[in-house]
Amino acid sequence: MITAIRAMFSSTIGKFLALAFVVLVGLAFALGDVTGNSTFGGIGGANVAKVGSEEIGVGELRERARQAYNQARQQQPGMTMAAFVESGGLDRVLDQLVEGLAFDQLATQMGFSVSKRLIDGRIADLPAFAGVAGTFDQKVFENFLRQNGITEAQLRRDLRQQILIEQLAGPIASMPRIGLGMAQPYAALLLEERRGQATFIPASPFAPTADPGDAALQTFLSQNKARFTVPERRVIQYALFDRSAVPVPAVTDAEIAKVYKDNAAQYAASETRRFAQVIVPDQAAANALAAKVRGGASLAAAAQAAGLSASTTGDLTQSAYAATASAAAAKTAFAAKRGDVVGPLQTGLGWTVARVEDVTAKPARSLGDATPEIRTELAKNKANEAIVDYYNAIQDAVNGGASIDEIAADRKLQVVETPAILPSGRAPGQPAYAPAPELAPLVAQAFQAAGEGESHLATLVENEKFGVYAVKSIADAAPPPFAQIRGDLLGEWRFAEGQKVARDKARAISKAVEGGKSLADAVAAAGPNIGNVQAIGGRRAELGANGQPVPPELALLFSMAKNSVKTLEIPGNRGWMVIALNDVQRPDAKAIEPARVAAIAQPLAPAFGNELIEQLAAEARRRIGVTINKKLVDQLRAELTGNAPVAE
Repeated sequence: MITAIRAMFSSTIGKFLALAFVVLVGLAFALGDVTGNSTFGGIGGANVAKVGSEEIGVGELRERARQAYNQARQQQPGMTMAAFVESGGLDRVLDQLVEGLAFDQLATQMGFSVSKRLIDGRIADLPAFAGVAGTFDQKVFENFLRQNGITEAQLRRDLRQQILIEQLAGPIASMPRIGLGMAQPYAALLLEERRGQATFIPASPFAPTADPGDAALQTFLSQNKARFTVPERRVIQYALFDRSAVPVPAVTDAEIAKVYKDNAAQYAASETRRFAQVIVPDQAAANALAAKVRGGASLAAAAQAAGLSASTTGDLTQSAYAATASAAAAKTAFAAKRGDVVGPLQTGLGWTVARVEDVTAKPARSLGDATPEIRTELAKNKANEAIVDYYNAIQDAVNGGASIDEIAADRKLQVVETPAILPSGRAPGQPAYAPAPELAPLVAQAFQAAGEGESHLATLVENEKFGVYAVKSIADAAPPPFAQIRGDLLGEWRFAEGQKVARDKARAISKAVEGGKSLADAVAAAGPNIGNVQAIGGRRAELGANGQPVPPELALLFSMAKNSVKTLEIPGNRGWMVIALNDVQRPDAKAIEPARVAAIAQPLAPAFGNELIEQLAAEARRRIGVTINKKLVDQLRAELTGNAPVAE
């Protein structure tokens, strides 16, 4: 879960440009989880932060955190709000809100500005506001704001803030390169080699076999609630519709006749020609080239001998050729026969010598001949218009507050109800249940919807298939009943107790090594059920090679001081490790080959750009002034993790 959260903050510039994460997360996923029970800008004067002349209310931070959590859940559906907050999600959201306001005010002081037209363009380009036709739709825009409890002014404020950050931070982050001298110490660091030893103390051999009783297991559950919590589940009602459900008016003969009349030129007789031609700068040279071609030389060879080159046009009508040459030249060229040499003809670019390569005559088409083609095109257009009108009518009903049952009854659609499902579509209470793959967009949106009962629309297949849905009920994330999970609790409690013993043995081994014993001797003295001592190490540059995760023991080894020893807890109550660092070999930075330093310098440039952004962010906070109400933040943290009543 932590990996999924950290991935959203993987770079500094990404962090500051990601008001896409904090303020526009709802736009990225079409709907944000806004509960509507609090207002932006603070509740009753309760502010979690003051940034210069601006304040951040606890209500705004709560809603932004919920939006951020929803985005994190798109990457890892099983994540709970408690896990998100405990992994630092709330703090990151608050930091971004603070830094966004600080950047905004600093940029304004420095003379940066954002026009209304630029914000309008950003709004028009956001996919969340596109209608069924794929372009900006005012009704979709207004519906989005209504569903999320956001005013247009608030949205424009957020977009303005994002653009100012781009203007101020973007150029700084795009550092093109750094000097080789600056890169040398980093090259030496990457080429550093470390050697050490490690041993593993598993928890399972030390796990007790006794049953501690319900009271102890209840206490263990309260201390590890997040581990046993079943994520939020929702019961969704939906009704699907596609083009086959939409009546399409028949194409009439009168409509066909009108199209034929309005496009008479398209159905009249026509002729297209293709030419090979050379443009010559003066008439004398053009006459000489034309004489050679008429004498039997190819146009390409004659042009090459004159230091020119021939080109071939596409199939052109007389009017199209006239647009590239002149009306007189086109008239002459279209009077010639296939294979004739035409010219020289004076055009705007010089004198043209051309050969007629091909002539394609297209006979006139009568109304009867054109009717099948026109009928097909009109039928397609009517079908497109019908599905758009049908979709918009349902959208109007949704906007008007109609329930899914009312919409389905009016449109004669079948309502289907899912069991209580997770965002992945899996139903914990019905393991055999699996929703159709095409429902994935609808399910994803349903877990972004604001609450129970409200109708929404989802696109399943672009311009083809859609669904109207509502969340019937929401089961909050919570552990199952104690009796149901007692067996799992007992197993986890035993491992947790074994982990404590493994921890104590790891600390004893570490202390013995610090006292002068070798790791092997310290392990032998610690008793049975401890793993053998293994040699570990390598070169720093090899860590994470080919995208592979870095083993935690190696990550720790490369952060230790030489001749030191550390303990490392293995997650999941699997045990502990003891790591000793024996040798560190780092090359002389000045002795490294320049080519190798240059190769390392190139990817370092973005890192330096990020460092400058960090400094700019710190300076923005210092100049503008930031005050955080830590007590209120902690109160909200407890509320979101379910460990306290709702903060007011």
